[in-house]
Amino acid sequence: MVIKAIESGTGIEHAFPSPVAKETAGAAPAESFSKYLGEMVGKVNDMQLSADKSIQSLATGEATGLHEVMLAVEKASISFQFLNQVRNKAVEAYQEIMRMPV
Repeated sequence: MVIKAIESGTGIEHAFPSPVAKETAGAAPAESFSKYLGEMVGKVNDMQLSADKSIQSLATGEATGLHEVMLAVEKASISFQFLNQVRNKAVEAYQEIMRMPV
């Protein structure tokens, strides 16, 4: 339900494509996950750079509207927050595995 709401209007589905769609049959799970995380970081960085460019164009008077700049900034912010939460969950999972007795 939450995924449908996110996909319907924020544009995050373009920043974070489904990892299942890009999996290859011969790739190890660790490689595909690390590759996926690397792609996510790259796309979030691109969104941040795009938001910075739109802010600069607004400051110089080249931007078409304030609303477009604010949309770009909010998309970049939401994408960063999502990436941060994914990182937090991965760290929590790692810590939980390290606490398991052998």
